Amino acid sequence: MTNNSPAGSTPDTPQPPRFGQSEVVHIGFLLVPQFSFFALACCSEPLRVANRAADKQLFEFIFLSEDGSPVRASNDIPFTVSHSLAECPSEYQTIIVVSGFDPLENCGDSLFHELRRLSATGINLGCVDTGAHILAKAGLLHGQKAIVHWESSSGFQESFPTIQVVPERFMIEEGHIAAAGGLSSLDMMINIIRASHGHQLANAVAEQFTYNFVQSADDAQRMSLRGRLMTTNKRLIKAAEIMEKHLASPLTIQQIAEKIKTSTRELERLFKREVGTPPKRYYRRLRLERARQLLRQTDMTVLDIAISCGFQSAAYFSSAYREDFGISPSRDRGRQPS
Repeated sequence: MTNNSPAGSTPDTPQPPRFGQSEVVHIGFLLVPQFSFFALACCSEPLRVANRAADKQLFEFIFLSEDGSPVRASNDIPFTVSHSLAECPSEYQTIIVVSGFDPLENCGDSLFHELRRLSATGINLGCVDTGAHILAKAGLLHGQKAIVHWESSSGFQESFPTIQVVPERFMIEEGHIAAAGGLSSLDMMINIIRASHGHQLANAVAEQFTYNFVQSADDAQRMSLRGRLMTTNKRLIKAAEIMEKHLASPLTIQQIAEKIKTSTRELERLFKREVGTPPKRYYRRLRLERARQLLRQTDMTVLDIAISCGFQSAAYFSSAYREDFGISPSRDRGRQPS
């Protein structure tokens, strides 16, 4: 397929990356052990449905693994693959890395070497969910933006501080595509179908999934604070936003109250009425949740994590962590989420 604008596109329509000269778009999905089953389905199923809706072969896709062996998904279902990464047929000019929790655990130097080799030959490398960790570890994201699942963004930034993490749901750029995982992968693929073959086919695919609102790249990954807190109170929402922006250097509750132009007592009442917990406890929980992400996703010491999340005392951090999560930080490190 060429880089000419497809029928039905507009100047604002995101253009798909180079897929080669074939009229059929070939995409390989590199499955990393414990990859997200849901993210893979959201990436691959729209392509199958697009072929059926168009009544012709517009897309071909295959599953790959590092060595050609079957790969178990996050739900423990084994997936048979067509080829090893090194033996991927040459017509597959776009390869998307699909991973899940702790993406680097089962990745070795041979995988990184092969990814670098493919990149050097002009293959377009994309990623979904936490796949950006793998491309970054292989040294393939220098000077590029990275998109990772919001839950992994703190750990990614700590591990790769020179790579810019952006909060978008997905990106479609020349030579690079990425999605944060989950339904953002579906949004990305429908937008690729739209860019390649127009709105009519993309809408037909979306409707097959009873998906009546395809989100754009710059829509937020997470629910809004209004949705998460289940409140419309603007002062409460603003207070929570301020807390989320000041996790490493926490503000006092009085400082937060002053920023939203209310009293400390009124802020206390707001949180107890709307959230069911005092603002100080809510704020501490936010910092502890970020600490838990860093514990499970980075090699930072417990003390460094405590400090980066606004706890000046390691003893207090450990006590608070055990109180909220029922386990000490050191024991929780590396434990898979339930």
